[in-house]
Amino acid sequence: MPIQDANGFTLVDHDPATGRTVWSYFDGQKDIYRIDYPVEQTIKENAEARASASSNWKGEYHRVASIPLNIVHDSGFADAVTQDDKKFIKNWLNNGDNAAWRTKDGKV
Repeated sequence: MPIQDANGFTLVDHDPATGRTVWSYFDGQKDIYRIDYPVEQTIKENAEARASASSNWKGEYHRVASIPLNIVHDSGFADAVTQDDKKFIKNWLNNGDNAAWRTKDGKV
């Protein structure tokens, strides 16, 4: 018997290593797919890293974020990195909507 969620989506695939699940739903005309990624652990780890990070910005390297790959690709961040679009990267990282992915406070 197929596994369904409360919205009528049927489980198609589950990756136990990443927690990623793929769901499908037929609306009468077309198949709709939804892919869910668990991010709670990444958000928790980022908050812990942010709390223990030095406020010092001197030096060559600072880990400023840990971002799930689906968000990296869906947000345009990956394209910005490929194109060396430093303005997009800086604005994206400094945007309060993306604060959960930051591992260091301050402005990039």
